[in-house]
Amino acid sequence: MKLRKLFCIAGVALAAFASSPASAVVVTGFSSAAGNTYMDFSDDGLVSFDLDLNRPSGTTFNFRIESEDMGGPLLFNAVVNNLFGSGISRFVLTLSNATFDFIGSVNAPFDAGAGASGSGSSATISFPTPDAFGFEIGDPLAVGLPEQNWRINISNLEEGDSFSLRLQQVPEPGSLALLLGALAAAGFAHRRTANRHRHVV
Repeated sequence: MKLRKLFCIAGVALAAFASSPASAVVVTGFSSAAGNTYMDFSDDGLVSFDLDLNRPSGTTFNFRIESEDMGGPLLFNAVVNNLFGSGISRFVLTLSNATFDFIGSVNAPFDAGAGASGSGSSATISFPTPDAFGFEIGDPLAVGLPEQNWRINISNLEEGDSFSLRLQQVPEPGSLALLLGALAAAGFAHRRTANRHRHVV
């Protein structure tokens, strides 16, 4: 009899937990190059994630607003790990259907001069020395002050509405020059091969 009562109580508790509405902002979509991954740490009123960039590519997160996110701007922080090795001189963040309410801190362990600027739906993180390791947006490890976190204004949204955040790295000029040079060389080689085949026929 006691065992049956225990199962009934557990069943009621589980049903109540399952039927309770979600309260934290929810990731509903992630788009990036193959091999790029993330881990979500979002909570009530907080957008937070770790992003591992194994390949240079633009990355887009889609989020849905839940009930507990409606009290004010969302706090935002993240860890971005640069695992592909090329230096990043700038990193652009663009919001869709929301705006930046406050641009907080940026911490790059190997570049004390890293900083961020922007307004509205766009912000740019700049590195005086191209970053080849990774950086923190705001205070994702909760080791500093809460004021370091960025804030996202969602005052135009209601529960169930969505917004997106796109992150795009800008390679250092040297890397870009190498890439353009390689593309030009490949195009020249292809053209020579095509011309050679035309002369043979």
